Amino acid sequence: MELQMQLVQAVHVLNHDMLSCNRVAANQWLVQFQQTDAAWQVATGILTAEALNIHDFEVELFAAQILKRKIHSDIGTLLPDGRRALQNALLVSATKHSSGPSQLLTQICLALSALIFRSPEARSLIQQLFGRLYELQCQGSGSHAVLELLTVLPEEVTEEKTIVANVNSDHRRQFSNELLSHSSSVLKFLVHLTENEAHFYTVRIGCLLEIDQLAVPSHPLIAFAFACLQVPESFSVAIEVLAELINRHEVIPPAVLLQMIVVKDTLLLPALATGNEVVVKGLCWLMAELGQSAPGLFARGTPDVLSLEEAMLGCTRFQSSNWEVAETSLSFWSALGDYLINLGFEKQSGLRAYIPLYISLLDALVLRVQVGPKSYNEDDIDGSTGLPDSLAQFRINLEETTTTVCRLLGPTQYVTQLLSQITLELPVLWQVIEAQFFLLYAASEAILDGPALDLSSLVNVFLAISEERPETVAGLDLLYKSAAQVLGAFSRWICNHPTVVLPLLSFLASGLSAPLAASACATALRRICEEVSAMASDPANLECLLWIGEGLHNFKLSPKEEEEVLCAIGRSLSTVTSSAVLNDALHRLLKPTYDPLKELLIADVENRLKFVSAESAMLLESSVRALHRLGTIFSQFPVLSSSSVIGEEVFVGILSQFWPLLEQMFSSAFMENNSLATAVCKCLSEATKTGGQCILPLLPNITKFSSENFVSFQTHVCFLKLANTLTEEHGHQKEYAPLFVEVAGVFSTADSVAALSSSYACDNEPDVAEAYMNFMSTFLRNCHKGVLATAESHVEAALNRATICCTVMHRGAALAAMSYISCLLEMALSSLTESVDCPLTAAVLKICTQCGESIVSGMLYALLGPSAMSRVYKATTILQQLAAICNSGSSRIGWSALQCWIVSAIQALPAEYLRHGEAERLSVTWLEALRAAASDVDAGNSIRQRGGNGGRSLKRVLRDFVEQHKTNLICVS
Repeated sequence: MELQMQLVQAVHVLNHDMLSCNRVAANQWLVQFQQTDAAWQVATGILTAEALNIHDFEVELFAAQILKRKIHSDIGTLLPDGRRALQNALLVSATKHSSGPSQLLTQICLALSALIFRSPEARSLIQQLFGRLYELQCQGSGSHAVLELLTVLPEEVTEEKTIVANVNSDHRRQFSNELLSHSSSVLKFLVHLTENEAHFYTVRIGCLLEIDQLAVPSHPLIAFAFACLQVPESFSVAIEVLAELINRHEVIPPAVLLQMIVVKDTLLLPALATGNEVVVKGLCWLMAELGQSAPGLFARGTPDVLSLEEAMLGCTRFQSSNWEVAETSLSFWSALGDYLINLGFEKQSGLRAYIPLYISLLDALVLRVQVGPKSYNEDDIDGSTGLPDSLAQFRINLEETTTTVCRLLGPTQYVTQLLSQITLELPVLWQVIEAQFFLLYAASEAILDGPALDLSSLVNVFLAISEERPETVAGLDLLYKSAAQVLGAFSRWICNHPTVVLPLLSFLASGLSAPLAASACATALRRICEEVSAMASDPANLECLLWIGEGLHNFKLSPKEEEEVLCAIGRSLSTVTSSAVLNDALHRLLKPTYDPLKELLIADVENRLKFVSAESAMLLESSVRALHRLGTIFSQFPVLSSSSVIGEEVFVGILSQFWPLLEQMFSSAFMENNSLATAVCKCLSEATKTGGQCILPLLPNITKFSSENFVSFQTHVCFLKLANTLTEEHGHQKEYAPLFVEVAGVFSTADSVAALSSSYACDNEPDVAEAYMNFMSTFLRNCHKGVLATAESHVEAALNRATICCTVMHRGAALAAMSYISCLLEMALSSLTESVDCPLTAAVLKICTQCGESIVSGMLYALLGPSAMSRVYKATTILQQLAAICNSGSSRIGWSALQCWIVSAIQALPAEYLRHGEAERLSVTWLEALRAAASDVDAGNSIRQRGGNGGRSLKRVLRDFVEQHKTNLICVS
């Protein structure tokens, strides 16, 4: 009794005390109390005793929750007699609280069902339970307890929490079968209950499966479910039950369809007329479930069915504060439309009635995707979409439906129907036109699969849009966006006449200043420039493009959007045939890029950037954007070079104009700013890829700047990436090979790279690790082989770091490290065709000999660590390469060395990573797989060019190893 009163007091303090310290103390006491054996008896006594005088409901609810939790966690501590006593006590408590409160009754029934499900003697307990249920249902309101218990019992089978609780699947199946064996008595009880009470409940594990399926449609329970639709309190439950029956029983949909024809008149149409959203949403969902389960029923074209489909159109048109009802109806129309298309509806005259139906659906969609003027003043408008959240989601989910409607009507009729409604007659309903544009774009892929269509009339609409002002048109940005999406998608058809190009360019130029429409306008501009040949041959078109390019800094575009615009202009300039015109165009295009860079350097000289200020931030930002634009223009030179008048002199002219500025930046403290440094490096990378031989005079300076700046700012991986590009483009040239060896040495001895001596350090600086490994891989692949031997120490140091880095959590860094190891081993394999006295051969084989055990150990830890399965392929390649080298007589390493490495690496693993005796078995298994894999490889050949069962067998062995050791967490030091 003392513990019971303490529990009462603790619950009272927890729920009502004003002092948080008291509530915390009460909570701690209650948590500890729940873990004691006494909690069983105290909680049971509270539920079965008479009133506790104070806070009865709160204490009893807490007691029920205690029992439920202890049953889930400590059921094994109760003996069979204790479990039976607890079941009887819970049944008594359920009877006591059968008339309420409902929350308490639910918790008691949840505890009871959990007890039965988790007891070893579940079958006998279920039999006892149903025996007691018959007694309960005769005890007045006891039937409520029966109903609640029948509702929660199946949840123990169907809900995922039983899987989380590690309940055996066989036990769960036996429990389900035992429940189902009582289906007939449960159904009799439910049918009897329907005659007396206007409430509806059911079990959810398939009780109707026990009945002859032909008799299911006429079962009294089905009729009662439809009767419950008329009662507001049971409407939602009845909808859920009917939807579940539709999905469980193939014989149900025809019967439900017949009933729905009646329900349409009695419930759906009145609800649509009065705006009863609860009823409309429920019936719409039920119809959608029915349509997806049995679309053939709706493809009959009978008057009753068509009238039901007309009512579904009312659901699609239904106006509410959100778009949930309309969105629910989409699955119905998609399922029916796909069924009709697969049926070949055009050949069956009886199905022609569906063409007007889907035209009406298209009209309904135009209505529902609109955003009225008032919506733009609401708080739920998303700044990234310009739409209310629910409408944005509705539009996303429309793609499948619009595609189906387009395929069913045919692209020509789909487009004609939408264009016929577009009018510029005053007053112009811009929100309607925006909706029509959206639906054109949503089905653009299906439309483009059809015949070419005349869309020239849209040009007038685009021009009218560009003449409007935001204060006169609500949502003008959204209108620009949808129009630009249509223009971009159908640019091939819209731009089929030269006279429309300039108006379209002007329209897109206006749209670029609208943040919401900028991306769509930039994409449309690029597509137009790709479609229209000789775009820049018209001076007016060229002038408009250059005006856009000169004003990019005023449009506030993202770097990606600016890149789209500059690529479009570059595409057009490639058609210029006059050298003078082209040079003038490039000068105008680049001047806004040159000016901010020059201003930044002047400000630095005048010490205006000494302190952080708004001015310095603006100058840095504008310079970064300018460098991005310059890099994009450099990237366009392969396109520009397609013109016969474009030669090296144009590229050299631009590079010579900007190089002094870039050189000053490289030598300045600006490189401490990661964004600016990245922009400079990216710009020079693009110039390097494009410039070919033109970049060679600057190569020593650029490599020097990249290596020196990395030493100064060792977390700025942009310098590593720039050196990687330089090495990839020019590392093969023998005269520059010593330069790249020197750069590799600087990077390899830099503090941040030298610190990559543990997996912890690699995971702390994954970007540095990944960029360094990528650079060294490029160095091996591209540099002249004759001088690689001089970089032996750098190559070996990188290999030692790679064997550590391949074990880290960061997937990019790990795979880059494994790629480097594989690249080095591939070089060693290739060198075996040459004399072992060759400096390169001797160097790489020496490295393999010295680092062989580290490579094997690295692969082991990589396969035991995080994301191991994604590393199986590369680990297989590396081990196969290493085995092939050891298996070759030319290498002088020998198979015994590989055996020693394997055994040593496995034995060095911590004992907890392997099972008892696994180390010996693992050594044998791996060595056998490696010998078979090595036999697939011929010295001097690339593994990537060969197949072989040995390599596949090794991959299976490694994959099985990963599967068996998934739970290990590895950290290599």
